[in-house]
Amino acid sequence: MHTVNWGILGTGKIATKFAEDLPTVENAKLVAVGSRSSKSAQEFAQKFGADRAHPTYLDLVKDPEVDIIYVSTPHSFHKENTILCLNHGKAVLCEKPIGVNRLELEEMINIAQQRKLFMMEAMWTYFLPTINKTKEWIANGSIGEIQHIKADFGFKAPYDPAKRLFNPELAGGALLDVGIYPLAFSLLFAQSDVSNLSASSTKSSTGVDLTNTYQLYFENGVTADLSCSLGHRFDNDGIIYGTEGYIKLPLFWKSTDAFLYKYNSTEVKSFTDERETNGYNFEAQEATNLLLQGKTESSIMPKSVSLNLLEHMDNIRREIGLIYPFEKSK
Repeated sequence: MHTVNWGILGTGKIATKFAEDLPTVENAKLVAVGSRSSKSAQEFAQKFGADRAHPTYLDLVKDPEVDIIYVSTPHSFHKENTILCLNHGKAVLCEKPIGVNRLELEEMINIAQQRKLFMMEAMWTYFLPTINKTKEWIANGSIGEIQHIKADFGFKAPYDPAKRLFNPELAGGALLDVGIYPLAFSLLFAQSDVSNLSASSTKSSTGVDLTNTYQLYFENGVTADLSCSLGHRFDNDGIIYGTEGYIKLPLFWKSTDAFLYKYNSTEVKSFTDERETNGYNFEAQEATNLLLQGKTESSIMPKSVSLNLLEHMDNIRREIGLIYPFEKSK
């Protein structure tokens, strides 16, 4: 295999952004798309040059030319769709969060391991050049010992109880949609197990979480102050404070800039990622490379990190009393 043939399951906004970036990925080609609507699949395939448009997800996963499938459906369908792909021998890159809770992911991992198939959560932030530069600065001791991490992601979404963001049946709410990013950011740079966690929340009229604040205390002494919202616009920065300085990433989850500040200097170091893509190409390149190497797991975004993320999100949801309707019957 010299080229990895991609399929895309779902034709929404994120699928569109991913498809826009895929042509920039080396040794990758979009060959098929699957949708619940024949019209949607055909329009998407025509727009992005896919060879085949499948009117069902089942037809997509049965396509013999497809090597890996990007799953871009709403959160509550990730487990079902990923398992469908795995059971038909397809590798999977699944949009975050890869599952609604840890139990879902454990089931998915078991199937992927039994079938010896690649599976990775599409935590695209972890693959960005700004994140790599931040890691480099920290490794060089530029900000000393890390002490505190602050990150928030908030925007004001138009309220519509029928839409995904506010629909509890679709695992709506701020935490799973955008709150995962501050959490992932803190776990990446704290590099320690969590010793304690606290969280508070306000709810929308549909019962999903509208705004959350959550604090993490790590075993190595690092603390994190995190927040997310569908009802308020925040600064949306990620900041890592050390003993000698701090690093700031504006719009950290999709950042193109990183700034290094020293407490004893007015000089500011900066790094700019001058990409012309949305930024989804980096995770797609990782998945493509690993498939070509015959590997089933990423060292940057291994399954253990996904499990850790979901475990902490489960804990946050317990703290704020958020259970989705489809979880109550289990």
